[in-house]
Amino acid sequence: MDVLNRRLVDVLHERARLCRRIGALKKVHGHAAADPTREREMLAALLAASPADGFVPAELEPILRVVFTASRDVVARTVAGS
Repeated sequence: MDVLNRRLVDVLHERARLCRRIGALKKVHGHAAADPTREREMLAALLAASPADGFVPAELEPILRVVFTASRDVVARTVAGS
């Protein structure tokens, strides 16, 4: 479990780094920080692909929503320049 927890944290940090890169590109191109349509599509696709032996979608959804919210905040801070 410890190894898996470390991998999970590493992946979340990787996501944050990617969000900063995305935010920088959005800033340069004048795009909005958030894309609610894209987020809904990603969430729906991830929940639809939930394996039968893993989390059920109702368990996974709030976890993903927290990750998406935190990621959106990283992008927004980058676009805002803070």
